[in-house]
Amino acid sequence: MPGPPDGSRAGPELSVIIASYNSLSTVDACLSSLRRQDAGRPFEIILVDSSTDGTAEHVRQRYPEVRLLTSPRRLYCGDARNLGFQASRAPVIAFLDADCYVEQNWASAVLEAHRSPRWLIGGAILNGSRKGLSAWARYFCEYSLWFPRARPVEIAEVAGGCLSLKREAFERCGPFLGGTYSSDTAFQWRARRDGQRVLFNPGIRVFHTCEPGILEFLTHVAEHRRFFARVVRSQFQIDGWRRWLLVIPSPLYPFLLYVLTAMRVARYPSYLPPFLLSSPLVLLGCCARAWGEVTGLVGAANASDAGLR
Repeated sequence: MPGPPDGSRAGPELSVIIASYNSLSTVDACLSSLRRQDAGRPFEIILVDSSTDGTAEHVRQRYPEVRLLTSPRRLYCGDARNLGFQASRAPVIAFLDADCYVEQNWASAVLEAHRSPRWLIGGAILNGSRKGLSAWARYFCEYSLWFPRARPVEIAEVAGGCLSLKREAFERCGPFLGGTYSSDTAFQWRARRDGQRVLFNPGIRVFHTCEPGILEFLTHVAEHRRFFARVVRSQFQIDGWRRWLLVIPSPLYPFLLYVLTAMRVARYPSYLPPFLLSSPLVLLGCCARAWGEVTGLVGAANASDAGLR
């Protein structure tokens, strides 16, 4: 159990901030895995929820140890993480998503990793939904950059649901962009400009769960990559003729993405059978990803883009 409670003298050493939106079907696995932690040091759990499916009431009744923050309007992950950070107290912050669960040693692994001077530390993301082919396809399309590795290594970025950082990193490079997906990517771009790169720690492992239908999977991938392209445009001020330079080779994108994914999968023999079985869906996912990025690049800028700069 996390501890100690708010009234005790010792403060938490780790703040776990969970972004939640319509997470009733997954939040139990997430919070139960945190209850089972053997960290040996106090940590707090802050869940920021903007659901319409009763998630907040469910958490309030079953997980009294969780600090619950709610919003009547939909919060993207960046907005939720900003709100959670404002309520947090620990020197180390770890972000999770409500559709993820963690191993029993996860909190201790995060704290041990942050004994180093590194500001940003991430880990592996594994598929927590191992039955459905669409779940495997989404895993391969979205998380192939963060397959398990044998040793620590610097990487360009890590998914926000497996990112931990020291408080001063957020204070210097934050907050996250609001009103968009890919706010974690933009945050890490700012950190890199400040000379900080993410350290991949193989002892930190997060399991992502989802059971999407095929249409849901493709829609999700396209939407996320459309937002990503908008963030790229706003952060690097890519407009006019320069964005068309990125669009011209777009018919090749799905095949290049598929080949890159296959090359990463080839290093993991246990992933080959599900990859081969889900390959038609993976290729469709690569098409959806390319379509999302192209529409994000060529779409007309709107008022909300100003907030991404």
